[in-house]
Amino acid sequence: MTNTWNCKFLRKINDYVYLFNIEKHKQLKNKILKNIKATPFTKINNVYKTDWEIDHYLERKYWDQNVQEIFNNCTSFIKKDLYGDIEFNTFLHNYWFHIYNKNSEFKWHTHDKTNFSGIYYINLPDKKYRTEFLGLKTEAQEGNILIFPAFLAHRSPINKSIKNKTVLAFNFSLGYRNLGSS
Repeated sequence: MTNTWNCKFLRKINDYVYLFNIEKHKQLKNKILKNIKATPFTKINNVYKTDWEIDHYLERKYWDQNVQEIFNNCTSFIKKDLYGDIEFNTFLHNYWFHIYNKNSEFKWHTHDKTNFSGIYYINLPDKKYRTEFLGLKTEAQEGNILIFPAFLAHRSPINKSIKNKTVLAFNFSLGYRNLGSS
């Protein structure tokens, strides 16, 4: 079977920050946005809409087989790059969406209890609204996925555009967990 939703590696920004492009993003974008719109949401901090505080057992249709395939492809690349042929598992901890309308933002923060975080830029009205990092410049644009160590301080700058910025974000860890032995 052909890889429908190819997560194309673009470049490493440093040893542990990866930038990917979703080659068929334009075909997937409207479906994701429609499914986000159908998902319950709240407002936290100064984020216009998010499902971060919504029951995590609730189905999130935007994280469908297509998005899961993209996630699997990107994380498989990272595992191979970091560990070669050593087989480690991928543990997806959580995922959520953020919609930033005019004047919304997310202040400096990190993600605890996870190794990596990722951002899939669904809508990005202008490159100046991409995620900012302390001491690190990225070249992310709409249709890209940026994966980085979760301890890196980052923020979403104030969206001054009348167009929404929409991202899917996720946290995951790589490692070995032997659950069956004593």
